[in-house]
Amino acid sequence: MPVTRAVVAALSMAAGLPAHPGPVQAGANYCVLPEHSQQSARSGPYLIDTASSLDWIHPNPPPAAREPTDSERLDFAGFPNVSALDVTGPRGAPEQKVISTFTTNVDKVVTLTNSAAVSEDGGLTFGPAGATPLRESPVELLDGRFFATEYYLARTGPHTAKLGVLTSSALEDGESWLRSEATLTTPGDLLPGGAAHGAPIQLADGTILITAYARYTGTGAYQSEVYASVDGGRTFERRGVIAAPPPGLAYNEAAVEETLDGSLLAVLRRDGEPYSTLHQSRSTDGGRTWSPVRELRFAGQDCVVRGVAPRLLLTPGGVLVLSSGRPDNWLAVSPDGLGEEWLEPRVTYHNRDGVWDTHGSSGYTGLAAVGPHRIIQVFDNCKLPGVRPDGLLDETACPAHGRFEHGGWYAVKRLLFTVATAGTRLDLAELRRRGDLRISTTMRWSSRLRPRTRPGGALDGSTGYWSSAVSRGPGRYVLHFDRRHVISRIGLSLRPGHPAGARVYVSADGRSWGDPVVTIKDRIDHALRYDDIGRTARHVKIVVDATRDCDPEIGRACGMLNEVELYS
Repeated sequence: MPVTRAVVAALSMAAGLPAHPGPVQAGANYCVLPEHSQQSARSGPYLIDTASSLDWIHPNPPPAAREPTDSERLDFAGFPNVSALDVTGPRGAPEQKVISTFTTNVDKVVTLTNSAAVSEDGGLTFGPAGATPLRESPVELLDGRFFATEYYLARTGPHTAKLGVLTSSALEDGESWLRSEATLTTPGDLLPGGAAHGAPIQLADGTILITAYARYTGTGAYQSEVYASVDGGRTFERRGVIAAPPPGLAYNEAAVEETLDGSLLAVLRRDGEPYSTLHQSRSTDGGRTWSPVRELRFAGQDCVVRGVAPRLLLTPGGVLVLSSGRPDNWLAVSPDGLGEEWLEPRVTYHNRDGVWDTHGSSGYTGLAAVGPHRIIQVFDNCKLPGVRPDGLLDETACPAHGRFEHGGWYAVKRLLFTVATAGTRLDLAELRRRGDLRISTTMRWSSRLRPRTRPGGALDGSTGYWSSAVSRGPGRYVLHFDRRHVISRIGLSLRPGHPAGARVYVSADGRSWGDPVVTIKDRIDHALRYDDIGRTARHVKIVVDATRDCDPEIGRACGMLNEVELYS
């Protein structure tokens, strides 16, 4: 039965706060992460540096008082997510809408209520939150729709379940959400319960993948699974089991991301021990089979990584980022974009009370790219309360005892980070706006349905499929600068998810080009890939080969320059 806010308020005030257990230490075998203030030397292109100070998303405006009143404490906000969506502004200018969604009910299986706050300045500031049907933040599909799933699976038979699906037209900027119910089919004997956790992903062939955890009669314990839809999200079939539970344990929340080489990496939560811990597995066949699950480890550390609700993000710059928490909230990076080696883990936020190391934030985080080398992490200040067997609030995870570093507010906050790069990146979009860079190109295909597909799409900082410069057949894209630059390296993303080729030439006068300085053949890009050049030039020409089996709206053959970067 849903627990209404009025009932929760009455029960909370009648019950008071339950006693919390004494201090607990993690133990020698669990990783203890460094503070976010301990920055490492800038020895590579993957180091994460703080780019902005901590800020509140909700409440908005930020509260002035250190501690909430009894009634303010019932303004629940937790378990946040975040998405950065490619949209267009006035006259088709490329813009980004950052949406943070969060739960506004107690931590119990009840009818979920959610709110969303929107940023239109890259996550710097967010407007007031409003009710939304979204729990997980949406992703953009190849057909131009924004797509998200609801949370709970509703069993409809021994092999089927229903899952709510939300879609919105990209042309409507995600302002209107249409709900439908997808049918999930599994070969196992399904038990009630389970949830779809994590952001969906879409493969190059259009298949939508979601992760879920479900229980079966064989074990009765949750296992992490992947479901695939080939009909745009109307039906899903179980494609693979990431991890089946050993006796006494369970695998539930999982994040899956397509890595730089096109394989799928899963990071998942395991329960049944004193702390939730993180494990990982890989699939090279689109999620059908998975490597034996193994403990996630940080490079150079022989310790067990604790965490819940992992989030994975392949940035447009090709760095894979992992976000998790409990205790605290943290980030780690895989510089090669594969996730085999995790470097530089660091705590990004904690709200400790000195009593119990898992008090404070829930450890549930959200992660999104707000630029090619810039990310936003969202998290909550205090874990939402549960409900005890007697119906009263269980606030042992965030007791209102006044000891927390950042107070006892149920709040959602954010941090912005930059992923440092080797060399100085030329801001090509800004140079073009100032008139210091001119583009001449044959890659001018566009459509009313694809407003971000235009010559400037290759300079907009997004590796979204349709944020590209496109041609029917092969294409030519030439950058003409107002003066010479020492070009140390170039980053290119061609047609995402498809074999493609290109050649790069440089010239001092725009007439004599010589041999190509970079040649790419049949490369499949999922983010920017980089090549050294080391030449002084005023003109840079990119000749893009035609690829086959293109989107019908373009034609049988097409050239696509998804994104280009130059470094000096």
